[in-house]
Amino acid sequence: MHETNFSLFPFPSIREGQREFMEDVRDSVEGERILIAHAPTGIGKTVAVLVPSLQYALENEKTVFFLTSKRSQHKIAIDTLKLIKQHATLNFVAVDITSKQSMCPRATPIYREYYSLFNEFCKSEQRNKRCRYFLGHDEEALQRITNELLHVEELCRWCTSRGVCPYKAALEVAESADVVVCDYNYLFSPDIAEKVLEKIEPGLEDLIVIIDEAHNLPDRIRNNLSDELRMSTVTSAARGLRYIDREMHGNLMELEQIFAKFAMRAREKKSAEIPVERDVLLEEMEKVLRRRIEVMSYDEFVNALQSIAEGFESSPYKEETEAVQRNILSVADFLDGWRTRERCLRIFSLTQRERGENPTLYFKLLDPSVISEPLFQRVHSTIMMSGTLCPTEMYADVLGATPDRIRGKEIVMKEYKSPFPKENRLIVVTKALTTKYTQRGEEMYRRVAGKISEVAQHVKGGMAVFFPSYELLKEIAAYLPEEVRRRTLVERRELSKEEKNRLYELLRDDNEGILLAVQGGSFSEGMDYESNVLKAIIVVGLPLSPPTLDVKTIESYYAGKYGAEKGRLYGYLYPAITKVLQAAGRGIRSEHDRCIIVLMDYRFAQFPYKKCLPSDYEVTLTDRAEEFCKAFFK
Repeated sequence: MHETNFSLFPFPSIREGQREFMEDVRDSVEGERILIAHAPTGIGKTVAVLVPSLQYALENEKTVFFLTSKRSQHKIAIDTLKLIKQHATLNFVAVDITSKQSMCPRATPIYREYYSLFNEFCKSEQRNKRCRYFLGHDEEALQRITNELLHVEELCRWCTSRGVCPYKAALEVAESADVVVCDYNYLFSPDIAEKVLEKIEPGLEDLIVIIDEAHNLPDRIRNNLSDELRMSTVTSAARGLRYIDREMHGNLMELEQIFAKFAMRAREKKSAEIPVERDVLLEEMEKVLRRRIEVMSYDEFVNALQSIAEGFESSPYKEETEAVQRNILSVADFLDGWRTRERCLRIFSLTQRERGENPTLYFKLLDPSVISEPLFQRVHSTIMMSGTLCPTEMYADVLGATPDRIRGKEIVMKEYKSPFPKENRLIVVTKALTTKYTQRGEEMYRRVAGKISEVAQHVKGGMAVFFPSYELLKEIAAYLPEEVRRRTLVERRELSKEEKNRLYELLRDDNEGILLAVQGGSFSEGMDYESNVLKAIIVVGLPLSPPTLDVKTIESYYAGKYGAEKGRLYGYLYPAITKVLQAAGRGIRSEHDRCIIVLMDYRFAQFPYKKCLPSDYEVTLTDRAEEFCKAFFK
């Protein structure tokens, strides 16, 4: 291995695990490889991946695509690039881009929610030369974006103040930029990727792709090709069209009848869920549309619904019309997506949703590799990284980054050691407590609540307790003693982004606060707890999905592809363990942080769950977690 001078590195020294990661990144970009890296928090992943990638890109006329799923990660990437630029007094161009509708100065809330509606509005405004921002051109605006490294918010404010479309200006600079910081969708959502890539000079072959928090990528690709439609939405959309378009109102009422047919079939089979073939819905809908006065195809019906929704613009009853608009668009977008030929699970469900019985039809992409594999094959090199990319082999399989599928590219899978002192993190598993379905009930909830309160007595500082669901949070919290309950801050399902931020600030400012939140929610995944806010984390139970048809279908799909054991691991166990690891990882964010992690379910110490934990998870099984806690804070 040749010694490299990482001259762009902006800090005084390189940490131990960080150097190894940087060397692997360098070898991957030089050798056109795919690197799948499980790199725990604290290695300093962002700077370690950007330094060698940028160095290689500048020397070899490549472009770095830094893809991330959260605004906060955009900010970290741009701040890191600023440090590199100051340190190396180097001239390179980097641009930060989020979604087109979130950058648009004219986008209303409904446009931000429905891309299809926004897209039509945007195209029509451009076509009819009605958008002053799109028509505006300002060399000075472009010059500043080129010369300075701006966060996307600054870029949008600056362009808007100059009367220029922020998205158009950002893309113009991105055409020949050295680094583009953007969302996963810019490469992994085919519709968006196609539009963006035709505007950018380098082809896919010249892209170095960095995927941050890559554990989120399989679900993001699946969700881009997934949707659900509730019967109540169809009913409300029909009601909204009653006086506007009688025939379309009738067609939607017939769609409601198709739902009723599926419901009858489910009841006959005595099942809450039944699979539905793609063509069954298409044929049923086409039968309806052939009976119209003016016969219509399925495609024309979808387009007609979208046009009607667009026509709602100028009503004086804004709130009412927006509700109707939302419902019509939900139906149109769902029917549009349903047509995909990709292999999806398609299910009709009678299960009780939040508000009584509301039958739901939904589809979901089964295999994200149909989108990711061709990309990995074509781009120059790919680095996937995350603190919970464990096991790396699963992500390689699920995303199609395996030697039998990617020809001529070497694939490297690595687990890096945490650079932090071992004694700063203690992990214990509690005996006899569990959220296993067969053992749930008042007695177990009482005991779990009792153990939470015993641990809480010895924690010096903030603490978080993460539950598998809102229901279990509520059930168990009811048994917490009054003195503990006084300290709690509770995440609720309906909290807005602002309310979540306020809750976090309360926790940060209160040295005694106990956050009660859910695994897989924004407090356990999206939130970055600075300056060791959390001194203790309790993860209550395993967030295993109930054995729905959805879960069983994915499990049997992977079992068919990789064998029964991997089917169960990939479809059922690992997704739950990833949520646990994300929650447990909120405590230690820097080398000075200290945190005790209590995994409150005896299954974490048993096969196969224990085998799913990362190799550096050294766990102690005990029924005296509070004693370990007491000793840890001494």
